[in-house]
Amino acid sequence: MKLLQAMATNNPCYKEAKPVKKITGIVVHSTGCDNELLRRYVQPSKTDKNYDTIMKDLGKNLYKNDLNEPNAEICMHAFIGQNDKGEVETYQTLPYNYCCWGCGSGSKGSYNYPPTARIQFEICEDSLTNKSYFDKAFREAIEYCAYLCKRFSLPVTAISSHKESCAAGYASAHGDPENWLTKYGKNMDWFRAEVKKLIEKEPDNDVKTLYRIQVGAYANKANAEAHLKRLKAKGEQGFIVTVQKGE
Repeated sequence: MKLLQAMATNNPCYKEAKPVKKITGIVVHSTGCDNELLRRYVQPSKTDKNYDTIMKDLGKNLYKNDLNEPNAEICMHAFIGQNDKGEVETYQTLPYNYCCWGCGSGSKGSYNYPPTARIQFEICEDSLTNKSYFDKAFREAIEYCAYLCKRFSLPVTAISSHKESCAAGYASAHGDPENWLTKYGKNMDWFRAEVKKLIEKEPDNDVKTLYRIQVGAYANKANAEAHLKRLKAKGEQGFIVTVQKGE
């Protein structure tokens, strides 16, 4: 997993900053549009300290229809898709303790807001005919969910699709990402099982306190990526997290 940040500070949802005290789960979405490029949805604010680096990674949205705009009506905690080089990455766009505008509401309420608020992210769809991209995008999503489950002590059973969230009464009527999963003989049970397998690879899975090791911190992104590549070549697990100085 490659986890980066480009907070949507111009989005009205970000500005609303409605707090979440307890995260109850995760909702997995897919965008429903034939555009796998992250820049369609994610763009940095001009005030972002890493603006130039992020723009170099994502490329510019020439149409200004991304979700870091004051007229946006949707705001997710994260997006998964391709950067300007065609590499699959995850970009966090909203703090996890902020309510998102993701799934709408159903007969029982909404996973957007307390007391049932969940972390929600989108996987950028393509034409739904590229198996290679499907594999990479959903592997990234599985790793991201494993990371979130461990970070927030969430059970795998608390992961739902938008479609499942609707059926449970906490989201609007959508069919994602099952519309994509079923094309390759997969479903959300498969997705949750893959997340569970990844979590159970942790040797201290049953221990409440985990001691994570940081093996490097770099000002140069290329050096960080090179170090991660060397770790993976040795069979180690790892990912990149972008952190602003002072955080």
